[in-house]
Amino acid sequence: MTQVRTRFLTGVTAAFLAVTLAVAGTAKPVKAAVPYVQIAIAVASALFSGGGGDLDRAKREIIDAINAARQEIIGQIDTIASAEVRACTDAATTKVLQIDALDPFSLALFANDAVNCATLSSAYFDAVQTPAAADTIGKLIGTIYSIAMVGFTKVGLSPVDLLDRLIRSYEAVVVKMTPTNCTKINANADQPRTIEQFWSCTAYNGDRGFSDSVLCGVSSAGVRCVPHPPIRAQAEDAAARNTSRAVAQQALPTLRSLRASLG
Repeated sequence: MTQVRTRFLTGVTAAFLAVTLAVAGTAKPVKAAVPYVQIAIAVASALFSGGGGDLDRAKREIIDAINAARQEIIGQIDTIASAEVRACTDAATTKVLQIDALDPFSLALFANDAVNCATLSSAYFDAVQTPAAADTIGKLIGTIYSIAMVGFTKVGLSPVDLLDRLIRSYEAVVVKMTPTNCTKINANADQPRTIEQFWSCTAYNGDRGFSDSVLCGVSSAGVRCVPHPPIRAQAEDAAARNTSRAVAQQALPTLRSLRASLG
């Protein structure tokens, strides 16, 4: 990191610390983060890796994850704006904990309802306009689809189509939750006839992210950056680190690899 960008970030950090210290007296304990990425990857890996599904392991993964972060997941569900999606998600995360106690008829209803909830959550994400609402359902999509895949497998049906839908849903999350409030910063460098360029992005939740900075030469022919111009995607990824976009980006490589292994 060059001196110019260091000074720029130092000013941002100082301002942030001033605000943080001012409200420190009323701060509440930070809740443990829900392992949304691990839930989707663990369940999908149990069902699709190694040439055959391990339903028992998949059930343990989703049940243990929900039990470990039940209150945090409920908190996310409670903020879903759609009453229909909120209700079906709450029901799915509750009933899956008792999946082995369900009789065949109740199990079939549970699996059908879970699949409907998964597809409904994807449709809701596509339709919702506010970033906060999209982010909430984007974080929960992996859990909802994981429950549906376990339910489908439990009744003897193939969950491959649900894996495809989860992948498409996560791809939509990456696109929709990409920060758009981005600016390329041109700063004076410490060398003559040079500037320092880097991208600065701010996500909807206020988190900021920066790309690596690049020295660029300025001449009558224009601006030439070496070895290449600053990369906006770096700042986008950094700014969205605490959103569902980061969850989707981390899960997609494994999910795509599992899908490719199925032929």
